[in-house]
Amino acid sequence: MITYRQKHQLKIQSKKTQKDKVLVNMDYLIMNLEGTPFGEFEAKSDFKSHSYEYGSRTFKNRADIIYKDIKLGTLLSCPHSSVISEDLAQFQLENNLFYTIPENQLKEILLQFCDETNYKFKSVNRLDVCLDKNDSKATYRKLYSDVVGGAYLISGRTKAINSYYETYKGKSVLNGFQIGKRTSEKLIRCYNKTLSLQLTEKPYINDWYQQNGLKNDEVWRFEYQLNSRFFRDLKEFSKADEATTELMTWGIFKKENLIELVKIANKGFFEIRENTGLSQINKEKIALELFDFEQLQKNITSYPPIIKRVKRAILSSTTIKKRLVKSLFREYYSNNQDISYIVAMNLVLEEIDLTTNKPLINWFNSKLHFYLHEFRLKEKIVQVFDFDLFNEHKLLFL
Repeated sequence: MITYRQKHQLKIQSKKTQKDKVLVNMDYLIMNLEGTPFGEFEAKSDFKSHSYEYGSRTFKNRADIIYKDIKLGTLLSCPHSSVISEDLAQFQLENNLFYTIPENQLKEILLQFCDETNYKFKSVNRLDVCLDKNDSKATYRKLYSDVVGGAYLISGRTKAINSYYETYKGKSVLNGFQIGKRTSEKLIRCYNKTLSLQLTEKPYINDWYQQNGLKNDEVWRFEYQLNSRFFRDLKEFSKADEATTELMTWGIFKKENLIELVKIANKGFFEIRENTGLSQINKEKIALELFDFEQLQKNITSYPPIIKRVKRAILSSTTIKKRLVKSLFREYYSNNQDISYIVAMNLVLEEIDLTTNKPLINWFNSKLHFYLHEFRLKEKIVQVFDFDLFNEHKLLFL
């Protein structure tokens, strides 16, 4: 028979576990696919497609993909613009799948979809990773007040901060904030998920909380939105070998990799530091760690994460070279195709693109028409461009 003391200890342990519990999951995913539009599925296939009469601003074709009577997501294909590769398609998964189907099973379904359509999962366009936990002590509200009040500093470059207040018993109460812009490579959303689920019912998330032992009481969500540029940088930093490319795509269906991605994104972007008046923010000491990423990894798996970011000191300079090429090409175009600029540009284009292990000239040829379009419409540089002369100039020093 269990004693009163044992009951009391179990109750304390249960409260402690509830307080420390953090649930990690995907909440949003858009996949960049590569391949030709596939048409219709075979009659015996587990998949069906329901096409719309209209597409989107970027793509001509739009269709819902159904898997065994479950809507898997929305497929967009056939870009309107000739600047975008005609083989590009995008697939946005339904939100409920991340909470109702295990990651490995969802991955197998998507692999089957790619196999039947001959699409290749080329890259991630957008991935949202969420960390949910009880915040009965209003840690997030206090954190926001301390940051806005200047008690804490946030590392990294200048970032936009937006807050969301609502009234509770007549008083204004903070129920969320956002750091960063949607157009940047990453942004953070932090908000009261319990309240959000009361306003927008998603019973499958409530069920997910219950199955994983998290009481839906003052649950706050800390969510990272990682956009395509974030993943492109990771590829370049890792020199984009075939194994790394695989990890930047199918690897996201393992929770240990989701945690590592958030850890990488958090570094230098949302490190909370003391404010003692030092001239450089990064010299200030870390004041607060919202999550113990190492402990989260241990809780989820005994295997080490497989996504790593290489130290910036040895990063490839491919991005810098591409920016230099674009600047030289802009000057070449705006100065009536002055040969001095093309000679310098050609010397750079001889270098190897570390994201593809091919000469940079291959990358530039795919960007040429896009840049001319950008110079004319966005930058209002209107010049006649002689392609025959340009083709002659391209041969110089190449």
